[in-house]
Amino acid sequence: MRKQHVITISGAGSARVPALVGTLVNYKERFPLSKIIFYDIDEERMGFMEAYNRLVLRSYYPECEVVFTTDEDEAYRNVDFIFCQMRVGKTAMRSLDEKIPLRYGLVGQETCGPGGFAYGMRSLGAMKEMVEKVRSYSKDTWILNYTNPAAIVALGLDRLFPDDKRILNLCDQPFSLLKSYSKILGVPQESLRARYFGLNHFGWFTELKDTEGNDYFDTLRSYLKDHDFKPFNAEQRSKSWLDTYVRVNKYMKLMDEYIPTTYMQYYMFPDEIVAESDPDYTRADESRDSREREVFELCAGAAGKDHMDGLEMLTNSVFGNLMVEVAESIAYDLNREFIVMVKNQGIIDNFEPEAIVEVAGTIGKDGAKGYPFGPIKPYYKGLMEGQYAYELLTVEAFLEKDYTKALMALTLNRTVVDPSKAKAVLDDLMEANKDYWTLR
Repeated sequence: MRKQHVITISGAGSARVPALVGTLVNYKERFPLSKIIFYDIDEERMGFMEAYNRLVLRSYYPECEVVFTTDEDEAYRNVDFIFCQMRVGKTAMRSLDEKIPLRYGLVGQETCGPGGFAYGMRSLGAMKEMVEKVRSYSKDTWILNYTNPAAIVALGLDRLFPDDKRILNLCDQPFSLLKSYSKILGVPQESLRARYFGLNHFGWFTELKDTEGNDYFDTLRSYLKDHDFKPFNAEQRSKSWLDTYVRVNKYMKLMDEYIPTTYMQYYMFPDEIVAESDPDYTRADESRDSREREVFELCAGAAGKDHMDGLEMLTNSVFGNLMVEVAESIAYDLNREFIVMVKNQGIIDNFEPEAIVEVAGTIGKDGAKGYPFGPIKPYYKGLMEGQYAYELLTVEAFLEKDYTKALMALTLNRTVVDPSKAKAVLDDLMEANKDYWTLR
């Protein structure tokens, strides 16, 4: 049997945690655990799901010790892995991130544009404190960070902790796209190997083959030009989420050389997206009223029960699988292939060496290693340089509390461009976030 591990789920009040627990159960032979610590600063929210999470683990993983705590010392002491998925400010602040930009005719999205800027500033402060606390106990604990916006958080953590090689920033979007591609092509996802480059939520697939060397890229590219793109679990997704996939089809009709991540829509078609947005009811509201409510209702059904009869065991084939498979690949030095976020340092040889790029690579006991990509063409280089400058100025604005750098960052962002709008939205976001970050 493989060595057992102790993990902490930081941000255990997330509605995604019950599905992560189900994934941990499904992977218990591959990634066995002796103890799971659930940690969140919001005891009430974590408590909504505690009875369900305990029941699932008692029913299917009785050998695993379970702890729920709001004490960060208990959460971060003597653990092997931390699965971190903070949402600083919770749904209330996400709602403002989405609604405030829409006042000015700007994209209202939680990771892209002004909303992503505000969220990034909040996340950086919380992540800095968390890493410092974890490292006060151990330099060996792996921090698998799922906190968004991953591009800003990853770059900020690299600046704050440049010598820390056990912080790994993760994003499930490329993983999810590969799962959708596998369904379209009728090919098992585990057999697919991609070539990919970009920044997080800002990248392109350039090749897709299987382990036997069969090339599927042109087939997929043709399909996406001529058919509406749908995720593998389209029947479970809301219309607003499905719309993000359809615009891949629109992009491909204009430029079909590479296949973009779905998040590119916010940078390519911002005016169209704003026109379709409801400034009073955004994705934060939609998520609260659908997925989150459904999870909480299911979890409420576990109260007082000592068996799972009549209760579904939730699992997540994207978020959960990625998190656990990454931990497994580190723990047992499997060097499995993933789309990884790493410091460039020549991977893309005509791009900024200090940038955190997203490319195909491997993960093992020494962390993530990106495959060399070579040079990128002027169009993609130009887009990425502008986006990287936005990310870098955002991080510097946080570290230096510099208003001017924040204004420059937002002006550079393709979803904004107009410096007058950048100033107006920045001032509103700063007021809304005054309990989390300030600028001078």
